[in-house]
Order: sequence, then C-alpha cells, then structure tokens
Amino acid sequence: MSNLRDDDIKPVTKEQFKELHGALMEKRERLLEQVREVSSRPDADELRMADEMDVASVGYDQAFEYRLRDREAVLLRKIDTALRRMEQGEYDECESCGMPIGFSRLKARLETTFCIDCKEEQEKIERMYEKRRKRMTAFEG
Repeated sequence: MSNLRDDDIKPVTKEQFKELHGALMEKRERLLEQVREVSSRPDADELRMADEMDVASVGYDQAFEYRLRDREAVLLRKIDTALRRMEQGEYDECESCGMPIGFSRLKARLETTFCIDCKEEQEKIERMYEKRRKRMTAFEG
C-alpha cells in the first residue's frame, strides 16, 4: 500500500471538479486537433514516389501514424468515459474499491478510474503475468 496523503482520501470539491473538467475538455480538444492535423496530411496514394526508398519511408510513416491514431482513439474514449463519470458523480470514485481517488491523482492522470493503491495492485499483477509469459516463452524456445 502507498502512503496516502489527506487529499488522496477526501472527495473532490466542487472547485476541484470544475478545474478537472476544464482540464479534461482542454485535453480532449488538443487530442481532436492532433487527429484533424494528421487526417489532413496527404495519403501515400496522393504522393508521387521517386524511388523505392520513398515508398518505404511513406509506408513506415503511415504505419506510425496509424498506431498514433489508435492510441489517440483509446485516450479519447478514456477522456469521454471520465467526462461521463463526472456527469454521473462517479469521477472521483475508484472503479475497483469505491474509495475516493483524490484530487492530486486525478490532476496527474485526468482519465484514471483507479485510486493509487488499486492501480499499483493492478500493475503488480500485470508484472507477475508478464514474468510468467516470459518464462513460458523461454521454455518454448
């Protein structure tokens, strides 16, 4: 368990909610702007290729942009979920244990749904499974 501070166990105040809501909306708008910017770039089909290196370079760039778009889409869904949770009055409640998430954690990770203790526990379990997968892969090789 982590060392909880007072603001990690107290419900978020109305003023803090307003601050967090504004930050979520700003982050959402920045993300949408990035998506619009990437979407407005020309496709490989629109570009004339001088040689094979240009084709490979454009292909790599497109693959990279698609990965970015996927990550941006996931983050956008998380932001929208956070805004919905805010409307429902659940934004500062841990999805796992129901305890308050705390203003400092929410401010640091606006779209989080877990308190720090539950997130640390989740990451510990993920690391355990990752180690197990690596051991299993080593035996297969």
